[in-house]
Amino acid sequence: MQNDTLLKHSKHKTLVLILAASAACVAGAVFALRRDPMSMIVAAGVPFLPTLAEKAASIDRAEIERGGKSLVLVRAGGDTDEWTLESRDGYPARLEELKAIVSGLAGMRIDQRMTALPERHGELGLSWPDAEGRAARVRLLAGGEVVADCIAGDERANPRAQFVRLAAEPQTFRVLGSIAVDTDTRRWVDAELLSLPEGEVDSVLINGLEVKATVGADGRKSYAATEAGALVTAGEFEWTDLRKAAAVRSLPGWLARLELEDVRKATGGAADPAISPIFDMVRGTLKVNAVRDGDAVWISFEATPREGAPSAEEVNAKRKHAGDPFVPDWTEFARKHTGWEYKLPGWKVTALEESLTTPASRGDPNQPVRIPSARD
Repeated sequence: MQNDTLLKHSKHKTLVLILAASAACVAGAVFALRRDPMSMIVAAGVPFLPTLAEKAASIDRAEIERGGKSLVLVRAGGDTDEWTLESRDGYPARLEELKAIVSGLAGMRIDQRMTALPERHGELGLSWPDAEGRAARVRLLAGGEVVADCIAGDERANPRAQFVRLAAEPQTFRVLGSIAVDTDTRRWVDAELLSLPEGEVDSVLINGLEVKATVGADGRKSYAATEAGALVTAGEFEWTDLRKAAAVRSLPGWLARLELEDVRKATGGAADPAISPIFDMVRGTLKVNAVRDGDAVWISFEATPREGAPSAEEVNAKRKHAGDPFVPDWTEFARKHTGWEYKLPGWKVTALEESLTTPASRGDPNQPVRIPSARD
């Protein structure tokens, strides 16, 4: 009930709601916690960041760094809780990760004063800068004012604790509570792009090959491959039986669990037809435009709903949890994703590689192509 009350009175409810318990301790904590550089008198049990709870509602920018990687989140103007990743061209961000960090910081209670010697910060995972990624820096700002700027280091269990310090001070502390700081883009956005149900795909066209479904007596779809026309000069590429089998095995279900690894504004680069499949489905058509960028593969979408297609309500009604199969509104899907490119995770690239063709002069034409990934 306390959270419900705060929810009604907070201009920016989502951040304030999770800090309700911390706010009650602010007045006493400010008095009890002194940062006198000579004495560093600290009362155990008081908040590490005593003013964070009362300023949480005004936070409009967060800067997060770890292991040489960084993310910047900003809140949209006005009375809104919409946040975007400024460091990813303004892509919409999930607020849950930020809520957890702010709540965790505000809930930290000082348990013990540790070393103030910079040369010993590494023992607690508090050295900065830290290319190894043991330490993380979190800066929270409101209207240009720094609300919090701290380094979070190693964690401990039983009780749950973490080593922390203010970025501008050498004094370190062990606090009760902890935060998880991750700069992986997937943690900050809706990383699941699609999770289509089995049987939604009717056919796939890629690089002159069509993988097409037929419906059996039991109502289930099975797939077979037929060459739909040469894409390049005869003899340069060849769809062997082995490659066709790989395409039939991997392509119909390729959209079943489609996730992103990173996101950016569309660059307008030329799509590689060899890895740009077109999916004809029960309720729409989806063209995947794949662009090579060094060792990475980035994709964008062209989605078109099918007129007169059966409703997906019955299928989507079975979805109980995130990740369960569902059929999107393809018009809304196009609106949401137009203008963006998504970096494919390595495992999705590998699944697509199985259906690629390669010049016979480069080796055994029966072997699928292996696109080097960023992890190689």
